[in-house]
Amino acid sequence: MVFTEKFYTVPEAAEQVRLSPWTIWDLLKRGELVRTKIAGKTFVRESELQKLIVDTVNPVTRERRQRAAKAAR
Repeated sequence: MVFTEKFYTVPEAAEQVRLSPWTIWDLLKRGELVRTKIAGKTFVRESELQKLIVDTVNPVTRERRQRAAKAAR
């Protein structure tokens, strides 16, 4: 199986969504973005950035995702 999803470093992810790297780190810390660790380094999947964009456009989706995350804890 070949994976075609892109992985971005935090600075690259920030550039893709036009936010600061500090904002990306904050979103990772709060669990609003899911990090992927590879060899001890943090990466963000392209699909996570797409979710972030959808959640920004549709705040209801973001609230549902946050409630689901809290319920899963």
